Amino acid sequence: MGEKQRSTAAPHLLALGLYTVLAFVFTFPLALNLDRVNAAGDPAVMVWSMAWIAHALATDPLSLYDANIFFPTENSLAYTDILLPSALAAAPFYHLTGNALLGMNVVLFLTFVLSGYTTFLLVRHLLAERPYAVPAALFAGAVYAFSPYRMGHITQLNSMTTYWLPLILLFMHRYLERGRRKRDLWLAGLFFTLNAVSGLYYGVFATLMVAAFLAIWFALRRSLPEARDALRAFPAAAVFGAVLTFLLYPYIALSGGQEHSRDIEQVIGGSFIPRALLVSPPESLLLGWTPEALGLPHGGGRPLYELTLYPGLAAALLALYGLRHRIPRHAALYAGIGLTLALLSLGPRISPFGLAEIPTPYALLYEYLPGFGNLRVPARMWAIVMLCIAVLAGFGLRALLEKLRGRKAALALAAVSVFAALEFMPTLPWDRYIDRGPATPEPAYAWLAENDPDTVVAEVPFASDNDPFRETPRMYRSTYGWWRLVNGYASYFPEGYAETRTALNTFPDDRSLKRAQNLGVRYIILHPGEYDEDGEDGSARIRAADANPNLERVIGDSEAILYRLK
Repeated sequence: MGEKQRSTAAPHLLALGLYTVLAFVFTFPLALNLDRVNAAGDPAVMVWSMAWIAHALATDPLSLYDANIFFPTENSLAYTDILLPSALAAAPFYHLTGNALLGMNVVLFLTFVLSGYTTFLLVRHLLAERPYAVPAALFAGAVYAFSPYRMGHITQLNSMTTYWLPLILLFMHRYLERGRRKRDLWLAGLFFTLNAVSGLYYGVFATLMVAAFLAIWFALRRSLPEARDALRAFPAAAVFGAVLTFLLYPYIALSGGQEHSRDIEQVIGGSFIPRALLVSPPESLLLGWTPEALGLPHGGGRPLYELTLYPGLAAALLALYGLRHRIPRHAALYAGIGLTLALLSLGPRISPFGLAEIPTPYALLYEYLPGFGNLRVPARMWAIVMLCIAVLAGFGLRALLEKLRGRKAALALAAVSVFAALEFMPTLPWDRYIDRGPATPEPAYAWLAENDPDTVVAEVPFASDNDPFRETPRMYRSTYGWWRLVNGYASYFPEGYAETRTALNTFPDDRSLKRAQNLGVRYIILHPGEYDEDGEDGSARIRAADANPNLERVIGDSEAILYRLK
């Protein structure tokens, strides 16, 4: 490798190495516990979803959306978010080891590295060959990758897959600044598509980001898009539009249903509120006290992880400094994009100072644009707002270092980096990683996997207010044999699921068995301890089931007992 090649590759290797080390530190002990899942709710759903995609693509790709939950519902995968690129990346780990958790956690770890690196690429491009461009771009990538917003969403892989967003912007810049090369336009379209099939929220919000980018870009230049731009964009838009329609058609078909629409009060509950700018995750080393101090506990329609929006004092001050010492037009562009998305994240209406409610532009999106009526959390636009803050912080840091130069610049860089790291540093407890991977399944599940995996199973009792995530470990355990499961947990529930839940929860009476037979259920797994949690007598359920002539006890203990319907 020649000297020029080494010098060209060095910043990239430095960036990847830096973000890998930071990811190890900030997610500790994740890298030492790749065979665990860090919560029973959304993470278990993500593990199941990625394992199902890997399984379906390897066995019957045409059945991809006919997942094994919510039986006999068709296209049941479309009731959860899509994680296609993440699942493809995790598939080798799943197929080689049979461990669905391993691939999930490797991909989760990589979201930090890749989000930092792609932001580094964007900011380095924007700074071109200016002095201190590399350290400024490295800092911007770290701000974006390890911001409290992302750390707060560590249990949601779909919200962590944000590394496509900087790439979309990077290749839009390259197209507009480097002679309208078709290759850059097609790459921007490719990354937009990969972003959309990595998580539906950012598929929709990236559309707003691109629209804001183009509007502000041409406004700053006091010009209109050229006709040739539209002609060049049409083939790429047609191809990637067709790909997205094909891949997301089940979601599109379901989105029009009443049960898939979000009530406007739910949307307001998931909207940005100003005091969230001062809130870090409770796990934060120095700022974990902020949610309680600012009156933002979990619950009340505002999940705390959606409102940990602290951008960092160092990043915010540097972003303001970057606006003052701006790279021509770029600072105004990213300030405009960030401000636009921040205003939209306020949701469909606001009530300033407790006064009368005022509708916002988001209300129009909610009412009239397809897709927005299905989104519960406008505050998730903060991933794009935080990207804009990181870019501006990179501009500000570069200007500061150039002003100081030499030893003073090195000391300033070290001080700013340490301060920002302390602001963002979390403390993830060891006991957060509680569920071991596919070590020794309980006897009921092991028997099913070995003896009759091609069957229909229901587990009772269904999820309740005492344990709303009861179904998610069951979804994960179904990966042992991929039996069809009547139960399930998702963003939405299919028609008739509530009636099925009510009927089967009375197991083993005649009503429950009749409903099970109508559904084609062959086995029922009884969890007596969970009936006890719901204030009912689990031991009485066992006695009644053992005495019922229509049921045959197969295997199991007091935690999970497998019955076969005769």
